[in-house]
Amino acid sequence: MDDWDNFYLLAGGTAGTLIGLIFIVITLGIEHSQSGDSDRTHRFVTPILVHFTSLLVIALAMVAPTSAATRAVALGVIGCAGLAYVMNLALISRRRAKSDERELVWDVLLPIASYALIATAAAAWALQASFANAIGAAAVVILLIAALRNSWMITLAIAGRGKGRGGR
Repeated sequence: MDDWDNFYLLAGGTAGTLIGLIFIVITLGIEHSQSGDSDRTHRFVTPILVHFTSLLVIALAMVAPTSAATRAVALGVIGCAGLAYVMNLALISRRRAKSDERELVWDVLLPIASYALIATAAAAWALQASFANAIGAAAVVILLIAALRNSWMITLAIAGRGKGRGGR
């Protein structure tokens, strides 16, 4: 685990910083709110915050001086909770979102893959497999990329509203 400390510190620091930036973007965009924004916030912004928070908690679990079993339990809880959250969100979005608002790969498939890898990393940690860190790191990178991309799209949509254009 010693070789991976910096990776998880960087991922956690990035996630924490981006959580703050999302709050700033949303605060600046409030003056341009439109009808239905509350529902869109729950379907698009809240998941981004959940993903960044998951990354932050994963980083905390990974750098904490704890046993492999405790790390496995923490990752298992995060992975299973994340899977349940994204699948529930996908079902809700399927019913409520317009077809041009949904992006299956970025909003559903990549987060599901990431949380499934986190759960797999938990099992690998429980079995003390040598590849546990690699699986966890792959999951973190996938979730970070998906959350970054989605936060960028939300930022562009909010910025576009300030210029009189609608968006996601």
